Amino acid sequence: MSRRILVTGGAGFVGSHLVELFVDAGDQAVVVDDLSRGDRAWLHPQAELHELDVRDGAGLRRVLPEIRPDVVVHLAAMHFIPAVDDAPALARDINVGGTRALLDALTLQPPRVLVFASTAAVYPDRHGPIGEWCPPDPIDVYGETKLEGERLLFDWAKEVGVRPIVARIFNVIGKRETNPHVIPEVVSQLRTGSRTVRVGNLAPRRDYTDVRDVAEALRRLSDTQSHTTFNVGSGHSVSVAEVVQACEDVLGHRVEVKVEQRRLREHDRAELRADATLLRKTTGWQPRWSLKETLAELLGVP
Repeated sequence: MSRRILVTGGAGFVGSHLVELFVDAGDQAVVVDDLSRGDRAWLHPQAELHELDVRDGAGLRRVLPEIRPDVVVHLAAMHFIPAVDDAPALARDINVGGTRALLDALTLQPPRVLVFASTAAVYPDRHGPIGEWCPPDPIDVYGETKLEGERLLFDWAKEVGVRPIVARIFNVIGKRETNPHVIPEVVSQLRTGSRTVRVGNLAPRRDYTDVRDVAEALRRLSDTQSHTTFNVGSGHSVSVAEVVQACEDVLGHRVEVKVEQRRLREHDRAELRADATLLRKTTGWQPRWSLKETLAELLGVP
């Protein structure tokens, strides 16, 4: 049966891929996005767009009776950690205030399911795979704002009778990324033909998952009967040095690495890796794209 699905931030990096999956599955996808990071050109032509800031409660209350969503996937957020650290008040306004405005507006038009895109940044700094059993203890403002969003969701969902699903997403890579995370930075330097990359910390290990795999996980979660928290990640972590090595393998030549002081983060987790067992058992999800396959696509290597 076709569903009406609202995706906030649906013209952005993850959202535009997710909207494509919904439309291809026969669902009616409606997007709320202020296009500050997203791009109208990334939207599936059959998706309906409302150009609107998620913090605009009056605007949301105006369009929601028209949208009448069965499912809401809330992706709109400020999530590039250096930008969040530079503007913590703005990040809280968007990530917490925007979530509150959306939930308040949905009270009059509640969906059956709301999937909230949270983050692995809610977890403490620790080595090894992290499962949903790990008590949240964020070490940065971004993680704090997302954890507060989770709490808002669960309180609201209990009050109005909506099925809440939290997706704690680890590191996402692939086409349409708009923030200068380490992989887009490395790729952009190498695509110029340079055989040298300038990076910051080389040792931190991250769990990188292709954006199309993350979108598929969110699509499946929107259709699950569960109402709980799920990690979304590959379950494998690699260091920045290993990312560069993978680029060398894809390109077939050596890459010189230069560490620049201005790119170093004063506080950087040693590792962030998902235990996504619950997601796999519940939905049957498995990542399809390997790190090298995603890098080859980004680097333009057939």
